[in-house]
Amino acid sequence: MDTRRKVLEHIKKNPGISFRKLAEELNLGIGDLQYHLYKLEKSGEVFSRKMGGRRYLFPKDMEGEYQKMLIALSTETRRKIMLLLAGGEKNQSELAEELGLTQATVNHHMKELLKLGIVKSRKEGRRVIYSLNCDVDTMMRIVREYRPKIWERWAEQLVDMLVELGGVKDA
Repeated sequence: MDTRRKVLEHIKKNPGISFRKLAEELNLGIGDLQYHLYKLEKSGEVFSRKMGGRRYLFPKDMEGEYQKMLIALSTETRRKIMLLLAGGEKNQSELAEELGLTQATVNHHMKELLKLGIVKSRKEGRRVIYSLNCDVDTMMRIVREYRPKIWERWAEQLVDMLVELGGVKDA
């Protein structure tokens, strides 16, 4: 029972955590974790959502919009894409160039973000233009509240970008 309580508390502190990451962080075997999650889901204390071959876990009272956002934020590349799109619309080649990724990799992540409804796309000639389809303030609140480590990294990246643009003197 103590293990089950630890699993539940970890999910409450880290909503949207993937099954594999949960097993890794709690140092639990796959079978043990599956058993405890089965019991927690059966009792209605947690629920899971599958997407892109991964299983994401949430406490029972997690809101729908938050679920999608936390799934999107669970991958480093998707987080970077969302941060770039928070600054304005971009096409696939611009995203690939800024992230140092292939267009195929960006395309894969954009499909996932489109499925979640986090981004939207529109055709402009032969190009596809992407933009965020969510409230940036909500996105930032979710990151600050549920992923403080990401928030700290984003803050550091923002300062670096401002220094590069000449908006802030390097201290």
